[in-house]
Amino acid sequence: MNLQLPQAVQTSRVIKGGSIQERGVAKPAGLAQGFPQVFSRSSLAACGSVAIAARVGARKASRGERLRPKRRVVRSAGLLGNIKDFFAKNLSASDGGADGSNVVRIRVSSNMSIGQPFCGEYQEQSLKCNDRAVYKKLGLPANSQAVYLLYNDASQWAFTPHADGRPDGWAFVGDAAMEPTAIAHTFSIWDGSDWVPDTTLKLLGPGQSAPVEEPAGVVKQPSGLQDIEQEEVVAAAPVVAAQSTLPEEVKDLSMIHWKSHWKASQRCLIDWPEGPAGLEQKPLPLHPGVRRGVLPNGLRYVILRNAMPPGRFEAHIELHVGSIDEDPDEQGIAHMMEHVCFLGSRKRERLIGTGSRSNALTDFQHTIYHVHAPVKLEDGRSMYLPCLEALYEIAFAPEMLPHRIEKERKAVLAEMQQVNDMEYRIETWTLSGLHETCKLGSQFPIGKEEQIKAWQQKDLRNFHEKWYYPGNATLYVVGDIDETEMVDGIKKVFELANARHKPSPDSAIMEPIWGEASADARSLFRRKIARERPEQLHNFSLPMIGTDDIFTGAAAFDPKNGGKPWHGPLRIFRNELLEGLQLNFYAKTPVRPLRTYEDIRNLVAVRILVGVLQFRIVSRYSSNHAPVQIDHSDSFREGCAVTSITVNADPRDWRNALACVIQEIRAICDYGITESEMKRYMDAMLKDVQKGVQENDTVPSEDHLNFIMTSDVFDHVIMHPEQSYAAFKEVAPTVTMEQVHATAKWMLGFIGYYGLAAAPPITAIVVCTPTQVYEEHSGKWVPFSITEQEVIELLLSVPDKTREEALNQVDVPENLLSGEKLEKILPPSPVDAMTAWRAASRKVDDVTGIVQIMLPNGARVNYACTPNESQGSLRILVPGGRSSDEDDELASAMVGIRTISESGAVSDFSREQIELFAVSNLMSVHLDLNLEFSFIDANFTNTTGGLTAVLELLHLLFQEPRWEVPAFVRAQQAYKAQAYAVQKSLEQSTMDRLMRMMYSDPRVSEALVEDLNKLTLAKVRRAVSGQLRPQDLEINLVADFEGRGHSKMAGVEGGLSTGKHREEGEHDVEEVELPEAAKQRRFLELDEALWKYLGMLPKSETKQVNLERAPQINQGEELSPEDRQRTAHLEDSDERACANIGGGAPNRWGKGDKYHQEIMAKKQFSWDAPNSKLKDHPLYPSTCLLAMREVINTRLFSTVRDSLGLSYDCSFELSMFDRLEAGWYSCTVSAHPSRIMEAVNAAKGVLQGVKKRPISELELSTARRTLVRRHETDLQSNEYWISLLSHLQHTNPKDISCVRDIEMMLNALTWRDVQNAYLTLLTDPDQLFVSVSTAGPGSSFVSGGSAPTAVSTKRALSEVMVD
Repeated sequence: MNLQLPQAVQTSRVIKGGSIQERGVAKPAGLAQGFPQVFSRSSLAACGSVAIAARVGARKASRGERLRPKRRVVRSAGLLGNIKDFFAKNLSASDGGADGSNVVRIRVSSNMSIGQPFCGEYQEQSLKCNDRAVYKKLGLPANSQAVYLLYNDASQWAFTPHADGRPDGWAFVGDAAMEPTAIAHTFSIWDGSDWVPDTTLKLLGPGQSAPVEEPAGVVKQPSGLQDIEQEEVVAAAPVVAAQSTLPEEVKDLSMIHWKSHWKASQRCLIDWPEGPAGLEQKPLPLHPGVRRGVLPNGLRYVILRNAMPPGRFEAHIELHVGSIDEDPDEQGIAHMMEHVCFLGSRKRERLIGTGSRSNALTDFQHTIYHVHAPVKLEDGRSMYLPCLEALYEIAFAPEMLPHRIEKERKAVLAEMQQVNDMEYRIETWTLSGLHETCKLGSQFPIGKEEQIKAWQQKDLRNFHEKWYYPGNATLYVVGDIDETEMVDGIKKVFELANARHKPSPDSAIMEPIWGEASADARSLFRRKIARERPEQLHNFSLPMIGTDDIFTGAAAFDPKNGGKPWHGPLRIFRNELLEGLQLNFYAKTPVRPLRTYEDIRNLVAVRILVGVLQFRIVSRYSSNHAPVQIDHSDSFREGCAVTSITVNADPRDWRNALACVIQEIRAICDYGITESEMKRYMDAMLKDVQKGVQENDTVPSEDHLNFIMTSDVFDHVIMHPEQSYAAFKEVAPTVTMEQVHATAKWMLGFIGYYGLAAAPPITAIVVCTPTQVYEEHSGKWVPFSITEQEVIELLLSVPDKTREEALNQVDVPENLLSGEKLEKILPPSPVDAMTAWRAASRKVDDVTGIVQIMLPNGARVNYACTPNESQGSLRILVPGGRSSDEDDELASAMVGIRTISESGAVSDFSREQIELFAVSNLMSVHLDLNLEFSFIDANFTNTTGGLTAVLELLHLLFQEPRWEVPAFVRAQQAYKAQAYAVQKSLEQSTMDRLMRMMYSDPRVSEALVEDLNKLTLAKVRRAVSGQLRPQDLEINLVADFEGRGHSKMAGVEGGLSTGKHREEGEHDVEEVELPEAAKQRRFLELDEALWKYLGMLPKSETKQVNLERAPQINQGEELSPEDRQRTAHLEDSDERACANIGGGAPNRWGKGDKYHQEIMAKKQFSWDAPNSKLKDHPLYPSTCLLAMREVINTRLFSTVRDSLGLSYDCSFELSMFDRLEAGWYSCTVSAHPSRIMEAVNAAKGVLQGVKKRPISELELSTARRTLVRRHETDLQSNEYWISLLSHLQHTNPKDISCVRDIEMMLNALTWRDVQNAYLTLLTDPDQLFVSVSTAGPGSSFVSGGSAPTAVSTKRALSEVMVD
């Protein structure tokens, strides 16, 4: 159950070479690899986060969802204003109607190009302005700027974007005629430098004809780029004088531009190259497996058969209603309704314990209920109809009992407190600027507290009656079920629903309405329903005027603000709890539905552009660590496309960071991209689309369903991956560098050309800034501020790049290890040596297929073959991690690992070369560490030498890393920033305080700035070198080594060519390679590559780090109550609270630290106590602990959340170490500050209550089903397989049986086994540690016990937040 806010702010991005990744929602592959997904902000960000910048070891950014209060009205242009509000001033009903036979139309003609945008037919409106009729231009495309002809407040007839009589516009004439056809004087039109008369502009009534010839002596104005270079005075005859005087209000019109301003602003002009004929009319093919229908009551349904995972299915019902549909006194009722309907369903409760999962979410325009379930239970009972019946009851027959309403009222209020963290506030602040013209900017799903407290049952029933009916719903079913059975079940269950608000027979109830067919061309897209729905108007940043085939961008300057460029609201969010500074620039545009091959062509250009720009900018950040994210994609929840530029910077260096971004954007707008960039990113996209074909059979039903649902919102065509691949192959050759250049101006001109009149306006600028920064030299927090004027001045003052600077390219290596280098590391007779080694060291498990090898240098290899994904995964583990830090070199390992990542350079290759090498090979490499291990994660393609490219890079990383001082400084600064951020975060500081109470060992908690300051490059290099020793490596790989995906691509391509050429009549005997032979050949090639690139690494002579220093938990009984419970408060504007409860626990293999072992001995605990037949299996302790975790989490939800209504979120986790004999558990709870201690006591009661109320067989059965189903689903992912392989050859109890016997162990567990495992938790009152934090008004403090002493808010945060 959760709220979903729009993803218009991309604050969490993983930048990896050639990969397409976005935080929040996993990227669907397979079906989702078809092109339509790339514009879905809710599920992918392929064009926004093509993120093809492969900084080696790029670290994962912090999580971020999406969100955005009111803009000033700029009267100089108002081009982004709410169109419906334009009629609010000086308008009155006209005596003559604009409907029926009495409608009046006039025609405007001109023989001068300066007057062309006004030409066309105008219709009289049912409005008047200054006692004269208002006329509106007809035939403009959807989402274009309206053009009116009216008599304005300055006593002039004017062509203007406004209908309210404002004295600004594009063309004027001082003539008091009562009808436009009676105007006798000449219109004056601004051309960017002067007022020019158009004597040929005529306004004609019915039956009148326009002049045929253009009078001599008229200055011909440029109509486009093609006219500019040839522009000359056509004749020397004198120009007819313009009107001599203009009202004072109109003088600032020199700051307004339109099409004739091209002469002065040609830099911004978009010269779209002609595309191939026929692509715009050629429709994309429909996915043959996606079937749609509509029941007689109006319910739409969409189904797709998909057998991954086998024997499972997904059913989602989407009600097309959200927070923007709420009335002013209903704010939050859609979310409240979701809670009451979902948790009040008895039929949904019956699904518990069947291995099913269910949840619900509410956003701005959707409420979605979903179920993931097995097709059949173990006893053969079908789950399909019971799941549909549960969804039916939730959506169309909820009980809405008073006690359930009260329970969910408490839950929603608790959730309101929980979600209101700093990220949420930043997002709501951002959305309020981005969507100022509609409810998206003010009416958020969580609602308003005072209204939530007041609603009664009748209010909920009224809302349900209004919106919850079949005609306003769509059911999606995807899974391993026959199509006929799917449809029969849908009809059987849902045809019973009452067809309220049923449309008339001639109304379309299946197809969505979009564009010109919608009630308002600027409205947020919503499905068509029979009843009225509020329109939501977007303030798009690309308004247009023009004729049917000629369009111009229109923007304005604000003359009252010193002539600075007009833009949307610039909002500065200031809060002392923020650490870094973030600048966000947004432009909204209408969505372009992907319906034709030309749409695909446009999409390819967008993706290439974003990939190139992202790399160019990131490659410039070698001197600082401020990341940037570029995104252009469709927002499923916001109903528009959003281009966003997000710059994260150190507050003290924000000018340099922003200037770098602006300069690169402007350069790509000015000069486009290079031929090598074009080829590189086009090739990367081809490989990415190929991945979709290879992965289609392994894509989970949930991903398919989410992709279809988000694509449907924008009427994108849904294609099978093979169809997507074919479309891409056809379109790719037609995409040119010129098209990418034009796309850059179209997509990025709002920021690249900021300050030029022809640039489209920015929709919104949002700056999130701390109010103070820490000065290391003084050791104090000092005030910090940033102003709107400073941001604007910087945007206007960034210098341009020259063409040579902009198009300067880095040489990209084809490979990293030359043949000469390889010969030096290989032994004599390498083939014989490799063959002998392989025969002696290779072991294969017949059941799992897992291969285990010991390389010549002592490194160990585990690999498994699975066709799950088209890309392979690799993880290299070495023991050490943070636990290997010496007392005088704390944090040295993590800063050292980050230093390698920041450098990104190896041997003679620069970081830029390595990044582009990664892009070309569609690979990524990421370095990180935890408390136990340092590790390197890599992803690679299964084709075109992807693994070889990764192994070459890893070889150089171990053999010739580059330790650079600037990289060390950046790594050190990054962790200092993280340390300060922890102090300012309610959740992070609470957890860190718990760890410091439980452990006196600083390695377990967050690094302190004072420890980071003690580090040097030599220290961190020594710490890392003592871990990354070739002889200590464990290398784990998972990929489609058997080549099943290759065979699928061969089928798509129509067969792979052998590359042989024959003379006419010559025939070769084709050698057909048997499948088994092909498989063994690929395994041989894999083993040889591992042997060559990693096995030949010489053993390191560096001393290994100390691995024997496991942290030990503090002995709680020897501490005072104040030392076991700490309370803290953060001064903040909003109230929140959270708490963490923790204590000792064993590791994955059942062993704890020294103190834990002593307590177990006193308890006379033994894993043998239940006398289980499983007790000797190495998995036994971990299986018991995992089942116990599920049971405790279920009890926490039912008690703390459901029964008592104290918390919306309460969870229990175990550390589950693999190498260290140590461990802990933690319980996290959030609540209102006034109830946080009540919630803490309730959670403690659950943790300690397992002793008094033993685990039941029913609880274990539910936990077992959950774990088994999760295991079955996770087996389809490479990441899970990597975790299964990891540590198989380390010195711990893990062996092949720990992979093979997981399901057997879970099914054989008894409640006694799990109850016995509970005894390993240290839960006695004097063994529990509690950290409680509140936020809200009042001075910050940290103290022990329950009666803290307040301290001054002026006290440094570094003092009050660190014990």
